Formats: sequence, C-alpha cells, structure tokens
Amino acid sequence: MKSLCIVKPVTSIVAGGAIRILTPDPKEAIVIDGGDLGVTLDFGVPVTVDTIFLGYHTGGAVQGWSLNTTPQYNAGADTNISGGDFSSLGYGNPTHVFRQFAPATSRYWRIYFSRQGGAPFTIGTLALGLSWSSKWGQEMGAGRQVIDTGTAERLFGGGFAIDEGARAGGYQWTFGDLQADEIRSLYQIVKDRGSTRSVLVVEDPEQTDGLNERIHWGLFERLDFYERSDPTNWRWALRISDWI
Repeated sequence: MKSLCIVKPVTSIVAGGAIRILTPDPKEAIVIDGGDLGVTLDFGVPVTVDTIFLGYHTGGAVQGWSLNTTPQYNAGADTNISGGDFSSLGYGNPTHVFRQFAPATSRYWRIYFSRQGGAPFTIGTLALGLSWSSKWGQEMGAGRQVIDTGTAERLFGGGFAIDEGARAGGYQWTFGDLQADEIRSLYQIVKDRGSTRSVLVVEDPEQTDGLNERIHWGLFERLDFYERSDPTNWRWALRISDWI
C-alpha cells in the first residue's frame, strides 16, 4: 500500500478551449454551466500517465466526469480510462477529485464534464501525470500545518488590529529509506519542480475516507540537501505549501 505519492503534472496545450483549467492557480477556473463540456489535451508526443487530479471544484454527486484517450485528434476510437462524480471525500473546502488507474499512453487525452441536470459548477485545476512513490514511504513524524496570510497586532487598549488574509494547508514529511533508484528519480522530480512549479502530493492515496484533506496541490518549500543515511539508503525531508 502506498503511504504517499508525488505526481509531476505533464505539460500540455488545450486543443479545444478551457485554457484556464491548466493554469496552476485554482482561482483561474472554468465554469460548467451548460450541459456537457469536452476538453482535448495535446501533449505533442505520446505520454504515459496513471493519475488525474481535478482540484478546487464546486461539484457534487450529481455532476460527472470521464477521461478518455484517442489515437488521433477527432478521429479513431476513444478508449475509456476512468470516470466518476464530484462527491466530496472530506470535511470541508477546497474539494478535489483524485483518481489513479492503470498506466495508459496517448498523445491526445479527452476529458468530459457533465452537469447531469445539476447546478452549474466550477473546476480550478486539471492535472495529469505519472505518480511516484517509494517502497517504504515517509517516516513517522509527518504532519500538516495551517498557513495564514493575514496579520494580527495587539493594540494598546488590549484588542487586536486584524488584517484578515486567507488560510491554506501545508504538509511536511521525511523519506528515510530511499534506495538508489528512488533517490535518483525523486531528485529529477524535485529538480524539475523546484520551488516555483506546482506539484501534487497525496497522503495515503489508496484510502478513500478523508482523502480530500490529504491532497496537497502547491509548491515545494525549503529544498534542503538530501543525505546518505547508510551505504544503501538516502534520507530527504520535504515540505509543500498548498494553493489557496
């Protein structure tokens, strides 16, 4: 069972509308206010993915989605990969959809959104990628934090001067038993993302209950050196700060 997975989104262009769904900022959202909306992604070359993330949505159990591949743009037969609805798997906002499936390869990918008679809804982020996980997962001691962008200053009279910001989540963890191939592949992911490109980190991705709170879409923070802990293992502490 995977205890944590990291997904580097594959860069693509939209072959048919809805460009805002591919930006990392979830506030640049698309609105599904008609019957159905189909979005075609062109990756330029065939890519292999096994994960889809639909982040920061306002849908529910009535609205649906499906993911397909096709050998040619607007030609050939679609191959159904996955699908479902927008039911919330957590306690509060933001709400996300996260699904993993058998790896599939295609240059063109199509995703369809359906209101199915429900109210209009928005989706902030769409990401497709190939997930990475280590054999032993993270060590004990990993945990989340709450980030508040606002300020509060104690006044002379005893009260507070408050400039409210926004609240977001964060997560930090340590890989303590990374093997040679794992540290090499993880290093390539972290090097590609750095601290300015968005990445997806999911705690216990195979557990459905409470999944919403375990999904982190954001930026790596405090990229420290990794260390060699013994002749065959490496250790690396990482942290992610979520988009709001």
